[in-house]
Amino acid sequence: MHAPASTRRWQATLIMSAFVMAVGGAALAGWWYARESSPHQGPIVLLSIDGLRPGQLPVHDGSPTATPSIEALAADAVVFERAYTHSPLTLPAHASLLAGQLPFEHGVRDEAGFALKASARSLAELLRNRGFETGAAVSSFLLRRESGVAQGFSFFDAELPDQAGASSPVVERDGAQTTDAAARWLRSRRGHRFFLFVQVNGEAAESTVTQLVTELKDRGLYDQATIILTADRGETGAGLSLDDTSLHVPLLVKQPGGEGAGRRVALPVQHIDLLPTILDLVRAPIPAGLRGRSLRAVLGGDETGVADQPIYAESLAGRFRFGGPGKFALADPEHRYVRGGSREELIVLEGGDAASPPPEASEAVRLRAELDRLLDGRPVDPPAEIAAADEDHYAALGYLGGALLAGSDLSPIEPDEEAWVVETHRTAATLAGQKKYMAAIDHLGRIAKAHPEMAVVQYQRAMLLARTGRLAEAESALRAAASVEPDNPYIPMALAGVLLRSRQYDDARDRVALAIALAERHDARARAAAHEMAARVALALDDSEQAQAHAEAAEREDPGAPMAPFVRGRLLYAEGRYDDALPAFEEAAAAVKAHGRELEELYWYLGDTLGRLDRFEDAEIQFREELRAFPRSLRAYSSLATLYHASNRTGGVEGVLDALIDAAPTPEGYDTAARLWMIVGEPSRAAALRADARTRFRGDPSLALFQRHR
Repeated sequence: MHAPASTRRWQATLIMSAFVMAVGGAALAGWWYARESSPHQGPIVLLSIDGLRPGQLPVHDGSPTATPSIEALAADAVVFERAYTHSPLTLPAHASLLAGQLPFEHGVRDEAGFALKASARSLAELLRNRGFETGAAVSSFLLRRESGVAQGFSFFDAELPDQAGASSPVVERDGAQTTDAAARWLRSRRGHRFFLFVQVNGEAAESTVTQLVTELKDRGLYDQATIILTADRGETGAGLSLDDTSLHVPLLVKQPGGEGAGRRVALPVQHIDLLPTILDLVRAPIPAGLRGRSLRAVLGGDETGVADQPIYAESLAGRFRFGGPGKFALADPEHRYVRGGSREELIVLEGGDAASPPPEASEAVRLRAELDRLLDGRPVDPPAEIAAADEDHYAALGYLGGALLAGSDLSPIEPDEEAWVVETHRTAATLAGQKKYMAAIDHLGRIAKAHPEMAVVQYQRAMLLARTGRLAEAESALRAAASVEPDNPYIPMALAGVLLRSRQYDDARDRVALAIALAERHDARARAAAHEMAARVALALDDSEQAQAHAEAAEREDPGAPMAPFVRGRLLYAEGRYDDALPAFEEAAAAVKAHGRELEELYWYLGDTLGRLDRFEDAEIQFREELRAFPRSLRAYSSLATLYHASNRTGGVEGVLDALIDAAPTPEGYDTAARLWMIVGEPSRAAALRADARTRFRGDPSLALFQRHR
């Protein structure tokens, strides 16, 4: 039976209407999906400003005229009012920013002796895999290539200026130089899909923003660019505090087309959120296992789509600088729980209850339990030792080495006393970086007297005493450190080195035997270092069998340290078999370069062997290599000056001896230079140096050594 015509017409109309609605709905959904899914196609610029606090910016109630370019950028951006870094230290903070991981995940726990692992999947690397060109320019010595943060960047400019004669080593370049390098790279881009990372200090923030925004506008790229401005930390300083002044940082995100311009976000966010956010904005896959959250929904105006997450921070600067406790913190939107050794504190954050609850309050209990869960099974690995060529740079930044002694559980000290230790130690380090060793030793002595339990400070004092030739005092300081940490193998190793210099060979052998025994309970690095020192002591004792045995043991523990060919070369050299010694030293030198290592005296022995074979130009190269790796090597300076004198290069002799005094402004350094002036037939120059030394080092006990050599 057929339906009436009117019914059929009604059914047809209904079907057509449904079809049209379906097509229209699909088109609308497709349009909305396309709009939501449109990736950011333009350039991405990430600016990190060292020590820029939110309160310094107009958008955070700062002066309305101080930073007009940043203010204009903020007007085009989404402003995050509560953004936080994970460390008040430059290198760990940038490692988290660029790797999207917390410090205990990427392994960079401090500024000295740590580097971002090559296995970390950095933001630059992930963007490069999506077709972005990647470039960076940085200002800080701490972010040089050796720090690991350069991975993933095809262009990375971190060149520091060479300022000859400067009283302190250069640890930062002018932000204008950094910005110029970044701008040159930007101008050389042919396309618009590139990622540029720029790091400058706070003084250069405004000019950097002005120049880079102008460059983007001149190229017609500003409108389509994604620009992110943040800071590695808030207030600069010793890097020990975990309060809002050091952890609260600005965060501005300017999107293509000015989307969300002027919007302010109160949701607490963190640096590790930026990597997944940027990847989400360009529709790149986000690696699994990241703790950070994509803030794309927040940038689009939906703050409810991102769940609250505790924000972690740490500072191990006190632990690795002077043996104090490390500090760890975890914060929710209202409170930050901070723990340092046995001391704990609950800080009320902006927007929280005005009354500060005690550390045993429920909020502290909850945050403490969550912090314990985060850190469970994550030991703090010791840093690598500071290379001799970098010691002055790190001293200028507050580090004096000896971090391998850190880790003892010290009794807590009061905040005021801790502040005194921090400031006194930082002053000592700065003085050492300026080669004002007597003053540095005095400051460390004050800390050691007040806190003899700080073995790291005793060790650092001993190393500076040894550097100035005060070997007996260095020995005493190391014995004091050993009384605090009797099970640490690095103390008897250092003591053996001091005894070796003072030619107490039998005592040195006893100390290094203890170091080897203690190192058996430590890691391969400690065992390798102990056997290396034992091999050097055995060479001084003319015990070739023991020297070879310890060299082989050191190499088994650390294949990157070529002690076996080095010792073989030393033994052949001692026999006067220079033709046979040369290949052994060359083998060791090749291994050192292949593993990116340094071995003290290797280049000197290689150079001296070449010189004895009448290969003087090659010898000069090796002596300079020794000075590159070990800038205070008096032996290398002496050999270089002697070589120049033998070849009648008078100007070269003067230059070398001036450099010697600059590198080692100690009685021992002056004594060496004066004796060399005598050797080259310049007694008046020697007398002038001796007179200068008596004035300069008046009251310095090591001047007695100088007087004995007159």
